[in-house]
Amino acid sequence: MNGTLIRLKQQKSKDKNNDFAKRIGDRKPWEALGRFKTIRRGYSIYQGQLQRFKPQYQQKLNITTASELCPIQLNQCVENIRQTGVYLGLQLNTKAVQIISSLADSNLCTEPKHHGFFLAAEIKNGRLHGKGRLVLRGLVSNIDKCPTVDKIIRDAMLIEIARKYLGYYPTLITRHLTWSFASDLDEAEIQKLYPPTNFHYDVAGLNFVTASFFVTDVDENTGPHIMIEKSHNRKPWQMLVRSNIQKEADVWRYYNRSDQLTIKGNAGFGFFQDPSCLHKLKLPRNGNRLILQIRYS
Repeated sequence: MNGTLIRLKQQKSKDKNNDFAKRIGDRKPWEALGRFKTIRRGYSIYQGQLQRFKPQYQQKLNITTASELCPIQLNQCVENIRQTGVYLGLQLNTKAVQIISSLADSNLCTEPKHHGFFLAAEIKNGRLHGKGRLVLRGLVSNIDKCPTVDKIIRDAMLIEIARKYLGYYPTLITRHLTWSFASDLDEAEIQKLYPPTNFHYDVAGLNFVTASFFVTDVDENTGPHIMIEKSHNRKPWQMLVRSNIQKEADVWRYYNRSDQLTIKGNAGFGFFQDPSCLHKLKLPRNGNRLILQIRYS
């Protein structure tokens, strides 16, 4: 176990974001301007022109055509994301789900802003067994060493969806395998301790899109993903210039409740989303949720 911990610490310092494709240069603070739609569009045009006569961008992705996903109507997928902010209908095959699930069960996890490592099985009712420390989230380690995950993020269909939506081949791809642990804490306390349970939009560079796959069955009580449709295209000025995390009352002051979409599905179900949409996690109550998230930017 000690040897594993040392390797994990070395891996964490060496490659904090589990990136397999590196953006030219480090991410700069001004990339937070990606919260503005006009900036994202302008960056798409710039990158598209930059890549037009440089095939090395595509070559660096090492795209695979041996897919772990069921085929979809690609153009319909991209159009749905443009119109509503999301496409529902990605699907991993059963074997891939089993491999990723086994990886998450057997590999140590970390929790942001906390020291130490733990296994998912050590968390009971949102607390680390034997220590009582609250743990609502677990980032699974070593997913960059999983051939199945690597194959998924390089999948030709996913890369093409990202390319069509972004307007260029992604220059950075990150992957995260995340547990959200069931807890009986009240909602107000959970929102203080676990920021993703509040409505928010992502600011992850100058442009980005995300593919997500449930690795456990997800229903109303096991961590559904909640979003506001079309909110990637329209936000009040106050939401853009202040924090990306929003108060519930402010959200419903501007959007209709009919715009809310609750995303559930069996293990393997996936969706492609523009995460500049307002979205949040509903913390699970009856069982832990495991999700694979891939960001193309």
